[in-house]
Amino acid sequence: MCVSTWRLHRDHVARQEEIASLMMEMEADFTPETDGDKHIATEVKLTYPEKAQDMVRYYSEPPEFLCAKEDLVPGFDVLDRGIYSIFRSERTEEKARRMLIRDCLTYGANSLVSYRVERKLKNAMGHGFEVFTCHGVPVVLGRLNHNGEMRAEDLKHRLNQDKIKRAHDIIVNTRIGKMVLKVLGGILLIIFTIGFIVSGGL
Repeated sequence: MCVSTWRLHRDHVARQEEIASLMMEMEADFTPETDGDKHIATEVKLTYPEKAQDMVRYYSEPPEFLCAKEDLVPGFDVLDRGIYSIFRSERTEEKARRMLIRDCLTYGANSLVSYRVERKLKNAMGHGFEVFTCHGVPVVLGRLNHNGEMRAEDLKHRLNQDKIKRAHDIIVNTRIGKMVLKVLGGILLIIFTIGFIVSGGL
């Protein structure tokens, strides 16, 4: 099998709409022919035509980080999506949102979708205080723009899914740990109460 690199004239491209992709060094299958001392490639077809679309589509990112309540944002395509929803809890909603956005930026996201805020009242040492929890799914949004700076291919796999999974696992393990402590605390309380009764404490 002989593999060589050919320079293809646009007249040899089977479909004119694929010229832009071939100019970007996309792989193509073709039938080699000769015309005298001249090489000709006929029946040129892209090996991976689905990649060509991403190569020629350009996007612009949101001008600022978006926190959208809906799963889809009008005017934007979701080019990459986190595999888990993540959250941050703080004493103020602003701080919780700011910390969550900071985390998302480290994952490669430029927006959050399915964004929501929970507010709970907690007690500690007889004092009540509010806790705000901001939830959302990290995503990469893009607006189709022929003059955009980013290709679809560049944005489609920008999220660091491993980091998102690790953050999710920490959250899950923390919740499990708290539940276990509560159960153990309840069991110890029951044992203490039974021992107190049996020993004639009442």
